[in-house]
Amino acid sequence: MSKKDDTASGNMTNDFEDVVELGKQMEKMQDEQELNEDGYIQDPVQYDNEVKKKK
Repeated sequence: MSKKDDTASGNMTNDFEDVVELGKQMEKMQDEQELNEDGYIQDPVQYDNEVKKKK
């Protein structure tokens, strides 16, 4: 059983190594403008739900 398999804290991260890894993943994520430049759109379901909440 690996370290990741026996984790049950319910938190997004369990230690600083996880925080560093998530930070690296987030740095690689594209924003809306970058997605548009590559011919993609942001998740429309998520976007539509956010617009409905604001109304």
